[in-house]
Amino acid sequence: MKRWCFFLFFSFFLGITTAFAVVVDRIVAVVNDDVITLSELDEAAAPLYQRFLPRAKNPVERENLIRQIRRQVLTQMIDEKLLAQEAEKLDIKVSPAEIDHFIARFKEQNGLSDQKFQEFLTAQGLSYEEYRQKVAEQIKRLKLVQGRIQERIVITEQEIEEYYRKHYLSGHKTKYELAAIIITGPGAEEKAEAAYQKLKAGEDFKKVAAEYSTLKESGEGLGSFRLEELAPEVRKVVVKMKPEDVSPPIKVGKSWQIFKLLAIHSETSKPLGQVRAQIEQKLRQEKIDQLLQKWLKELRQKAYIRVLL
Repeated sequence: MKRWCFFLFFSFFLGITTAFAVVVDRIVAVVNDDVITLSELDEAAAPLYQRFLPRAKNPVERENLIRQIRRQVLTQMIDEKLLAQEAEKLDIKVSPAEIDHFIARFKEQNGLSDQKFQEFLTAQGLSYEEYRQKVAEQIKRLKLVQGRIQERIVITEQEIEEYYRKHYLSGHKTKYELAAIIITGPGAEEKAEAAYQKLKAGEDFKKVAAEYSTLKESGEGLGSFRLEELAPEVRKVVVKMKPEDVSPPIKVGKSWQIFKLLAIHSETSKPLGQVRAQIEQKLRQEKIDQLLQKWLKELRQKAYIRVLL
């Protein structure tokens, strides 16, 4: 549910403050009997402006970014208009109690006190009544999507079991935490052998790594890796090692490497019964996303849409 809810909320909850100079407003899109203005578009796009425009290196790049962001956001706004129009046709109603419940959940999920919530409204440039109206429109669209799409979704036991086998019994849960001595350049093989002899004599791995490794701090640790993430020649050696084992020198490309296995992290697969609800929700969300996009495509094809951007 979260992904398509985020899509519907894009222009509403991400904030609307913008530092752009005031320009003459104009219509940028016609959607059946509704219009979208440039000021509405820039208001919805403000969070993306704030995130990406500071990275622009020159005015030309800035203008190109503005055009890209506007096109992206306008497409989403057109879809929202189409959904709002469908909700209007079906005369979907929202009660004051539903709005109250929605606002209460929003405050709880975001940890907003009454004062912080008021600050949120002020930052959005909204009065409480304006905010309630926006929430009402949003709930209408949610009801529309739920009624139009969710009732058509069926999750079978076979789908759940297949997902479980693929994602929970795939055998890719084990990770190997490694430290390494990595030696490159002239005489790398000889240096690797000298380092290995010191390790066999009982010298500390970190100390030997600090002396020989070209890659500084590699002896402290490289991180954790699945077998398929390692080079084939390294994989063949590591899979046979136990924690605290040290490998002989291994030629990897143009370098010579010695590995120490620090730990093996293996996540035990949970029984299907424990993850059934989670899997069903995941599959349901995937189908909702697919059907929503298909339905929006149908609405666009039937609608009169003219973009004037």
